[in-house]
Amino acid sequence: MSNIAVPNRTDARSLGDAEWWTDLVRLMLGAGILTALLVTVTPFAVTFEGDQNAGNLANQLGYASLALVVFAGHFLLTDRTTLLALMRPAWMMMAVWLLGSALWAAQPENALRGAVFTLLAMAAVSGVLCFPKDVRAFRTALTLAMLAVLALSYLGVIALPGLAIHDGSGSEPQHAGLWRGAYSHKNVAGAVFAVVFFCGVYLFRAGNRWTGFAIAVLAALFVVKTGSKTSIILLPVVAAIVVFGAIAGRRLLVAGIAVTLTLMALLTLGTVLSPTLDNIVQTVVPGTTFTGRMDLWRFALEVFDGHEWTGFGLNAFWQTQVVFGTERNFELSWDPRGIANAHNGYLDVAISMGLPGLALAILVLVILPLRDFVHIGRDRESERLGQMFLMILAYLLLNSFLESFLFDRANPIWMAVCFAVIGLRLLSRRPVRV
Repeated sequence: MSNIAVPNRTDARSLGDAEWWTDLVRLMLGAGILTALLVTVTPFAVTFEGDQNAGNLANQLGYASLALVVFAGHFLLTDRTTLLALMRPAWMMMAVWLLGSALWAAQPENALRGAVFTLLAMAAVSGVLCFPKDVRAFRTALTLAMLAVLALSYLGVIALPGLAIHDGSGSEPQHAGLWRGAYSHKNVAGAVFAVVFFCGVYLFRAGNRWTGFAIAVLAALFVVKTGSKTSIILLPVVAAIVVFGAIAGRRLLVAGIAVTLTLMALLTLGTVLSPTLDNIVQTVVPGTTFTGRMDLWRFALEVFDGHEWTGFGLNAFWQTQVVFGTERNFELSWDPRGIANAHNGYLDVAISMGLPGLALAILVLVILPLRDFVHIGRDRESERLGQMFLMILAYLLLNSFLESFLFDRANPIWMAVCFAVIGLRLLSRRPVRV
């Protein structure tokens, strides 16, 4: 009893050693999980298969194992307050609707498997933010993960160019010579390395000058080498909005991001819904089609008519008989029968889960995270970390108007969205541990 109340030097040293090992395990878990989520369990895929990986055994076992590790970690390491913050009612509603949309799909067993897989991968993200002991440990875990992502892809470009660089074969010969690193496509790589860039900026601002600078520079170079126009244009725009907007105050910054998202919606998907908006875009940039995306959006909206409330069900539209059964329209620049998605995340959410699902998605991915940012702590650590999450989220939400990755199982870009959303939620509910 007295030894418990007043530990002697040997006991104190043992307790200190045990605590040190526990902290190290927490840190390495965070770094390892984030690395696995960003590089995927099947790096260097040589083709872009979109949603066809639903039955991939390696993915199922890999991400299910990650989720089990995170669940066990939460049980042993995460405090009750943090766990309650993760049980956000709106997130639970979104999960229920996601599962429900699988049940009314044409092949509900496959769709339900995909929905469960998506939720397990999302749950795994929470471990990255909960396991490191404090903000310093989190920065170390973040640094290790970013360096691992960079090292793997640069190693691929140098040692495995046949896998890490587009060779122009297949249906996209125009991509020859563009870097994709450990990812299936240059656009995936461009978005992931933009996220790595924002993490590098955060590390630099938080005091890890040389490491943060190196990560940011190497990531920016990789983005440029992918040739992804969306990533190249949005990266400096979002960084400038957040960094300079923060000077004007949080509410004005959030309002600016909301306005930017609205304008992006009007100038992309809005152009196929409104002839007036289309005329405005064509006047400013004649011949704009967003690389043929506008034809895809028109096709999808035409078929979607009459399915507004429920959609077609999860993963029950593209590359299914719904699309294959349509006649080839030779006026379209792309044949929709061979397309993996709409190249617009919001449209794909509506097609899969109906307009109610889209409304829920906007609530949990846009409205609530922006509100969370307004309510994070006023200390410098919280400010910097919150701005990193906001840059990642704003960038990916804008990117999603031209690419499709929302609720796409363990897509690394979707994992980054979850990383930012959960991060802002936790920052708004608890102070940063220094």
